[in-house]
Amino acid sequence: MGLGMARLLKAHDYRVVTVAEGRSEHTLARIHSAGIETLPTDQALVIQADYVLSIVPPRNALATARRIADASAQPPTNSLREAVEDVESKPKRSKLYYLELNAVPARLVSEMATLFGEPTTTTEEGRGCHFVDGGIIGPPPTQRTQDGSWKKPSVVLSGLVDLAPRFATLASVLNIRLVSFRVGAASTLKLSFAALTKGLTALSILSFSTAQKEEMLPELLTLLEEYAPRTAALATNGVIGMSPKAYRWEDEMRGIGEAFDVEGGWNGIGADVYGGFAEIYRTIAEDTILGEERVEHRVRGITVEDVSQIIAQRQRKSTPYSH
Repeated sequence: MGLGMARLLKAHDYRVVTVAEGRSEHTLARIHSAGIETLPTDQALVIQADYVLSIVPPRNALATARRIADASAQPPTNSLREAVEDVESKPKRSKLYYLELNAVPARLVSEMATLFGEPTTTTEEGRGCHFVDGGIIGPPPTQRTQDGSWKKPSVVLSGLVDLAPRFATLASVLNIRLVSFRVGAASTLKLSFAALTKGLTALSILSFSTAQKEEMLPELLTLLEEYAPRTAALATNGVIGMSPKAYRWEDEMRGIGEAFDVEGGWNGIGADVYGGFAEIYRTIAEDTILGEERVEHRVRGITVEDVSQIIAQRQRKSTPYSH
């Protein structure tokens, strides 16, 4: 998702930068292939950037926010930022905006907001940089070959921020919409959406792999095509596409369970259901060769039959799942 968003921004003449420190060779190669500039430190990023888009695995979201908050709070940072010309040619450099776009629950978002001293009511004053809650709904941006236009996901934001005029151009490019002034609302919306899409994929994995073990997968797929063709398309596409992302989705499923229990008032049912889904994705990422797949280089799991066979033939763990 991060590279797709970067390519979209670059196509609209935005300068896109990231921090090279701590990145693997594989990640750096992908960054360079997209033409993204690398900076040496978090402080350099905070000084140069006008917006920070945090798009990382959910398990890294809090640490990433803490890094940027710490860099923003360093004494020289503000004066060094002031020395850089404002992107809108204002006499004083505008504050940095930190857009938290990861699939994490509202509790964690609120914890991150406090790192930036972001106000929670309209009468409070923020400091440092602005923190904005958000989420990305839909697949990564892709450019149509026919006319060069872009098919974009929806970026939903919530918090005490006015999208116009500060966000006017960026909002158009990234398909941003402000859904609430309450921090945490956008993240809950994102997780509620993912619960249906990635939740269906988890159910499909259970169904297809069980049918495969009983040598009934072809019959199941035939019946789905005949009686539920839309479900068949969603299920098969989801199962084929999930392998490179399973390691990220484990924590996302747990976040969904927390959101349902806390925001939705389901008192543990969310954790029970989506904790089980998290274990499905953990199993795929850690206990099968599907966990070695990369989005840009697919080898295995590119058909429903192959995915189902790999999962059905996995080595059973010595300890069964429990919650």
